[in-house]
Amino acid sequence: MSTSELFDLLKAAQRIALEKHGVSNILQPGVIKELMMAEILGHDLVPQKDSADATDKDGNSYEYLASIRRVNVTTNKGCSFQMDRVTPNNLNRVTRNKAFYFGIFKDHLEVDEIWKVEIPVVLAEVKRQLEKCKNDIAHVNFLLKWLEENGSKVFP
Repeated sequence: MSTSELFDLLKAAQRIALEKHGVSNILQPGVIKELMMAEILGHDLVPQKDSADATDKDGNSYEYLASIRRVNVTTNKGCSFQMDRVTPNNLNRVTRNKAFYFGIFKDHLEVDEIWKVEIPVVLAEVKRQLEKCKNDIAHVNFLLKWLEENGSKVFP
């Protein structure tokens, strides 16, 4: 397959994503994984960057975080998830949602598991990390061990 044929397929995928899902940029970081998670969970993707990631039929909002499971490594096995640019003044990024969903991917295009964590649990962890942060803006990390201890697997 030539490069131009590959680009034609990407352009066709972009047209479909825009027409069917309102996604104006399929190359936006994370949007493909979010679209895959939304389909599995029966949610509608919200493609705007400054909003929650998805909504359900009742209008509830959800945040999605995704990570690829690291295998065949000697250190830092598993996966971790990150919320960027968190401050005490933008905790509404957590509280505007009904729950958080964490997608663990086998690779860039294959979902392995999806876990759900309730908002009070996520908020407590975000606040815990913010209190320990020495910077004005934090990148909050959720490790696989934390997810397994605090979440419930909803897929498969």
